[in-house]
Amino acid sequence: MIDDLLHIFYPRSYTLSNGKVVKEKFNWAPYITIIVIIFSLLCAKITGVKLSVLRDRGYQFFVMLKQMIPPNWSFWADVKKPMLDTIIMSVLGTVFGCLLGLPISFYLSNNFKLNKYYMAVHRGLLSVLRTLPTMIYASLISLVIGTGTLAGTISIAIFTYTICVKMLYEQIETIDMGPYEAMESTGASRVQCMINAAYPQVRGYFWSTVLYCFETNVRSAAILGYVGAGGIGVQINTQLRWRAYANTGLILFVLVITVVVIETVSREIRKKLVQG
Repeated sequence: MIDDLLHIFYPRSYTLSNGKVVKEKFNWAPYITIIVIIFSLLCAKITGVKLSVLRDRGYQFFVMLKQMIPPNWSFWADVKKPMLDTIIMSVLGTVFGCLLGLPISFYLSNNFKLNKYYMAVHRGLLSVLRTLPTMIYASLISLVIGTGTLAGTISIAIFTYTICVKMLYEQIETIDMGPYEAMESTGASRVQCMINAAYPQVRGYFWSTVLYCFETNVRSAAILGYVGAGGIGVQINTQLRWRAYANTGLILFVLVITVVVIETVSREIRKKLVQG
């Protein structure tokens, strides 16, 4: 047993029949595992994470879950409008963000050799903006224009723009530039070449990106109500504060069903885009 344990940390050597000595490749995995464990314990110590709290209070989660079942179906009238607002915010934010991101993606790709300074600055700005979650945008925008679904829609559009542009310009950089150069040689403008030669090669990927962003945005929009950006998050926050767990159970049930339906439909559409 001790020999097997040592073998984990120290590679063995074997002597072949021809007298040649072969040594196993050094295995870094056990050392990395130990470092990760030590680092995790250190982080838990610094942040005050105590598993004893989870042991002593973890059962309360199942108490709340039990109170959510069955959901309060009579609360549906209060859930319908916020859920619809959440979906509408996601749709509008996705549409605005992706439509704005599509033309910008061409200007940020290396294929077309446009203004390199603009490209570097814009890419750097996008990298910064992508580090901020949608809720941060919603918090800041709510302070400027007030609470409501408009703040949620704008915050979703901003985040969608940053994701869409990055995914698209990386895809654009992989296209075949032959058709573009052929059109350009006939005297067509750069915009015409992009629309007729470059865009058709990424059209399927663009719509797949739109659907992916929409799926993600529905989940994000569900919690934006916590910072006053409207949607179903307002009801979730309110019902949890009131400890109305049966009402919360209905909200979560409707939210899960909505997300599952959207993902299923989106997956089928993406399959059609790939096959087409």
